[in-house]
Amino acid sequence: MAKKKVKAVSHTHSLPQICSFWGVVLSAASMFIGFFVRLLEVCGITISWSGTLINICTIISMVALLVAVALPAYGYVRDKTKAWKIVYWVSLVLYICGIVGIGLSF
Repeated sequence: MAKKKVKAVSHTHSLPQICSFWGVVLSAASMFIGFFVRLLEVCGITISWSGTLINICTIISMVALLVAVALPAYGYVRDKTKAWKIVYWVSLVLYICGIVGIGLSF
């Protein structure tokens, strides 16, 4: 009987890939918690701290997506011209200011 050849599978992943995956997972979990709390409110079940919980979940989701997107995006602009890098950094700062602004609202 002939032996079957087994292909070696590499299980190494880059940091941007890992951050992207976990950022999406954490964001999805945070958004689902916010959805579930809102659903309880629609059904007539009120929780005194639900607004704060929803705001915290929103901020966690936004930060997780920032991590998920910022690293691969920098990988994209790393080899581009200086103008692309400026657009990247300005956009990143604006996004972070938006997250801080939302955090100040509760």
